Amino acid sequence: MERGHIGLLSDREKQLLELASQGLIDTAIATKLGISEATVSTYWGRIRIKIGPYSRTELVAIVLKEQGENAMAALKKENEELTRRLRVEGGSYNSDSSFYRDLLAIAADAMLIVNPAGIIENANDSASELFGYDHSELVGNRVSTLMPERYRVVHDQHRKDYIEHPEKKRMGEHHLTLALHKSGKEFSIAATLSALNFGGGVAVLCVVRPVTIN
Repeated sequence: MERGHIGLLSDREKQLLELASQGLIDTAIATKLGISEATVSTYWGRIRIKIGPYSRTELVAIVLKEQGENAMAALKKENEELTRRLRVEGGSYNSDSSFYRDLLAIAADAMLIVNPAGIIENANDSASELFGYDHSELVGNRVSTLMPERYRVVHDQHRKDYIEHPEKKRMGEHHLTLALHKSGKEFSIAATLSALNFGGGVAVLCVVRPVTIN
């Protein structure tokens, strides 16, 4: 069940907020939805009654934050079972492992396996679809290219800290952050991390889910 304000919104109101989050103004939203601009204004009024007398930007931020929290809560629950399977069945990661091939193949969420140097060792079709890259473009690329440039230095440091001291961080630690599509479009994601044995070192399994208002 959706928590907070999300559950109060109609499907049309969610559509409106999603389009606004993409930077569309009311005229463009009206055209996209096939309604009048006056009707768009009416929907904004209904949204404010349900959420509060905030600006468009604040309304989008409030709902995206709640939706991100919902997505992370769902990932946390699902990651408990994934973590158990990794401990019992996973063993050390290698590209020939049937366990990891099956895990990546059947997962609905985007999954990336990142080696200690920050290079993507493997990815599933959902990751290719989410980030807009072919599988061959993802594998061998730096994972930091999948986020806006302004965050890459900080991300690299966090990744190194996790690799060096995975025992000091919770398995399945959750993050809500921005990602970067191949097209250059930024979008919100929720992600979990799990440490994997990798040739005597530690690699990271990243499970990623887009955060949208719809």
